Amino acid sequence: MHDDGEKGRVKILFMCWGYSIHARRRLQLFIDDPRFEVAVVSTYDYKFVNAAFYPLLAARKQAAVADETPLTKERKRLGWLSTEVREWLASLKRLVLLPQELYRSAGDYRTLRHAVRDFSPSLIFAQTLQYPSYLSYLLPRDIPMMVTFWNGDVTYFARWTGLEMLAKKWLVKFGLKRVQRITCNSQTAFDACIGLGAERSKMLLIRYPATDIDLFAQRDKSEARKQLNIDASNVVLCARGLGRFFNSDIIIESIPEVLKQFPDVLFLFVSGVGGSTEWVRHQERARELGVLDHIKWDGHIEWEQMPWYYSVSNVMLSIKTADSCPNCMLEAMAAEVPVVMSDTKQNREWIEDGVNGYLVDPRNPSLVAERLNSILGNANQLANAFSDISLQRVKEKGNAQINIPKIKKLVIELANENGYEDGR
Repeated sequence: MHDDGEKGRVKILFMCWGYSIHARRRLQLFIDDPRFEVAVVSTYDYKFVNAAFYPLLAARKQAAVADETPLTKERKRLGWLSTEVREWLASLKRLVLLPQELYRSAGDYRTLRHAVRDFSPSLIFAQTLQYPSYLSYLLPRDIPMMVTFWNGDVTYFARWTGLEMLAKKWLVKFGLKRVQRITCNSQTAFDACIGLGAERSKMLLIRYPATDIDLFAQRDKSEARKQLNIDASNVVLCARGLGRFFNSDIIIESIPEVLKQFPDVLFLFVSGVGGSTEWVRHQERARELGVLDHIKWDGHIEWEQMPWYYSVSNVMLSIKTADSCPNCMLEAMAAEVPVVMSDTKQNREWIEDGVNGYLVDPRNPSLVAERLNSILGNANQLANAFSDISLQRVKEKGNAQINIPKIKKLVIELANENGYEDGR
């Protein structure tokens, strides 16, 4: 074993699915570190500089405009149906087209094999134990593999509900045995892994990449208003995607009750997830409720610009049905912005209801509105009371300056243990 960077760079092959501003950040942290050489196998072309890219089939077919993904095109064709019916049809379609999916996976596996031969990775670093990461299970076992969960693999998808979920659970359980290191960003996910058969000796609880405390420190609110061209006295930041899984429809339904007490309020949505088709649906419902002038969608925002959005906001609202460790929650806590979150086990690890934020039933618009009104009506008092506790917690458990080095050290140690410090 050698000191970090003594001989050569550790060669990491990342496997990731879809687009995420946080995925981009996670990978960029390694790309920018001279101790590592990075390759990416993904369904999305992030166009990283100084990183090799091996596109899976979905990336090769990717449209030039992010809004024109196959999922969005499907929504356009079925836009007249309810979200629930479209989601059910999508699940049915995946089962019916299973042979086609298997054929696609075979092609993607060939891409992965080519990447391994061409790049000779020291180890494989996965974001999930499902697609496309399960393709790596077929690789030679002498290539070390680790996973840092970025989503609800073990807390949401690994369930015995329906054929699709059953298959996902099997993949997760198999993957937990296959990988050499597992890191989780919540105690809930850690316990779920143990319950699914993971060896405790493989596991670490590391909230990664956590939050840049200095970057997200509260900025001047008047300057933030100028930067974002916002005049509303009260701003509710909705920092997730659009769609039923994010319960953005419930947010729209909550607005009339908020307006009764705070007529000058803006609900500011960011994130490109869901796309313009979902936004049109939200606008239609907002028009029916008479609140269209109180919603705004800025779409995809670069991560580096997000501090301005927190600084302009009076409260951050995120009521996703299932979560792991929401980055937006940690960022809002670092920015000293009160939060209203969905009542999940993972969120309870950070938020005590009424102590440093509020936890709500994510499908209850009346309760969402009530909690938003509580914060907007006592903005300074609650912000001060909540922020002292929240800021201390995120500094202790979710500090990027502490947690990022932990992950990098783990990667180097795993590569060294398997004799891969100079690649294959």
